[in-house]
Amino acid sequence: MSEQLESLHGNCLYSAQAYFEAAKRAELWGRLMVFLPACISAFSGFMSYIGPKPFWGAMAAIAGSVAATASFIGATKKATDFLNSARSYTVLRHKVKLELRFLLADSRVSFEEARDRVEKLNNDYTQIVASDVPVPNRSFNVASKRIEQGAAS
Repeated sequence: MSEQLESLHGNCLYSAQAYFEAAKRAELWGRLMVFLPACISAFSGFMSYIGPKPFWGAMAAIAGSVAATASFIGATKKATDFLNSARSYTVLRHKVKLELRFLLADSRVSFEEARDRVEKLNNDYTQIVASDVPVPNRSFNVASKRIEQGAAS
């Protein structure tokens, strides 16, 4: 049973870290999708004011509409989804670690009881996986490197 719990603990660790990495990237990208077009719009609006070129007015309108659209559709929603998944894996990882300590410390736990506990934790893991938005491979690779370097635990 302890091998299964150790495996589940490792899966939760890697998944949580990958989703935290994805949340950071998605948050940055979402904010940039609003901020950069808004800056371009402001600059273009200023340039259309000081110069009689229709190009700057069109650029201001396009950039402004991109910023407004990104803001309206929730450019940071994906980051929130990733962060929720990361938190779910982290909570489950702590439950698994606690259960592993209980099983190793209490030799009176029957095989059936231990199996039931492991199955419940595995079902919790399966539910999280089933409701996740897939994490980008790049985020998983970054997370793996951070874990191997000891920067994440």
